Amino acid sequence: MSAAGRGATSAVSVLAPNGRRVTVRVGPSTALIQVLEEVCRKQNFSPNEYDLKFQRTVLDLSLQWRFANLPNNAKLEMVPISRNRVGTENTIRIALQLDDGSRLQDTFSSSQTLWDILHHFNKHTTFETKFYGQLRCRMSICYAVTSLKSLLK
Repeated sequence: MSAAGRGATSAVSVLAPNGRRVTVRVGPSTALIQVLEEVCRKQNFSPNEYDLKFQRTVLDLSLQWRFANLPNNAKLEMVPISRNRVGTENTIRIALQLDDGSRLQDTFSSSQTLWDILHHFNKHTTFETKFYGQLRCRMSICYAVTSLKSLLK
């Protein structure tokens, strides 16, 4: 079995804004934000002010190393942030498809919890007749299926 198959660590080299290179050891489950935070801690920079860039692409810092599609010994660069990461709230649209084929939809803030969303639908629908179905959230991160009748009693 190869070293990568056993979950061995890799290394990444990051060019900081002060011109110094910092080598960081990463494992398959290391988030790229952790790489940025470690470099910033070592070089006295704020991670809220920088992104990581590989070649010409600004990286998604929420990705784990294994999903970032970066080679071992990748050379990354810290660049000034182009968008605000801290406290960013987006508007998202949630749709619930019930067993009877009907759909409940509304717009929410990305900071709202699933519990808040369920209570919203509870207030704005005839819950006892419509909400016996299953909840299916189709998002890029989660997919949940649960019986809601017992949750909101």
